[in-house]
Amino acid sequence: MEYIFGFNVFVKPIEEFFEYVSRTGLEHMEIDLIAEHSYLETFTQERITNLKNLADEFQINLSLHTPYSINPSDRIEKIRNANITYLKGCVSLAEQLNATHITTHIGYYIGLQSSTERRLEALERLVLTLQEVIQRCEENNIKLALENVNVLSEFSVLSLLGDNINDFAFLYSKINSPLLKMCLDTGHANITEGVVVYIENFKDKIINMHFHDNMGEHDQHLNVGDGTTPWKEVWSAIKRIQYKGPFLSECFHSEPHEAKEALLKYLE
Repeated sequence: MEYIFGFNVFVKPIEEFFEYVSRTGLEHMEIDLIAEHSYLETFTQERITNLKNLADEFQINLSLHTPYSINPSDRIEKIRNANITYLKGCVSLAEQLNATHITTHIGYYIGLQSSTERRLEALERLVLTLQEVIQRCEENNIKLALENVNVLSEFSVLSLLGDNINDFAFLYSKINSPLLKMCLDTGHANITEGVVVYIENFKDKIINMHFHDNMGEHDQHLNVGDGTTPWKEVWSAIKRIQYKGPFLSECFHSEPHEAKEALLKYLE
């Protein structure tokens, strides 16, 4: 089985990476919209046309990653509506770029990890947001992948949604759309319930994987094999579900093509 490899692009404008990606045998670039050179408003029609031409020339797939700072579950309605408008703008850009999908974090709430009532309230607000965004996705045939995240300190007054399996189970049970998917982040999962557990629970939802490693406590973005992620078990699970989406490097200490080779060693 052939696998697709690529990486998350945020250090420099994506236009600067096409030749490198093609030369090193990579096939996918995820445009991170958090950097100034990739803010949503920088994608003029001229830039969009140029990117489409480059993607066609080098035979590279593109996808989008929304800024992790957005909060589509915000309790202030005006802020939440601004997030909805932003996400709809991302859907429009994805459609124009012929992007395979959009990956997004799903927000946060003010309250400790133990604040189950506040978490549920935030999730219910998030459902309302996603229902609006998914409607736009369905109009443009764009998949939206929700990314799992790591747990913040138990003493933090800010708690992330999507730092546990139950959050996703709740969301997928409330929104029945074939376009609502998952981006499995291996590093984040290694800090929480475990990568294999996520694969087993959401095998029909996963369309994108971010891969990197850590020691099981902090989001370190280490090279594959430099942490505690059980990569052989992960590969076995990936093969069981016949995953066909891209593997995108978020290893901060190696070049993307090197990260690809490190990951492939566990497949052999």
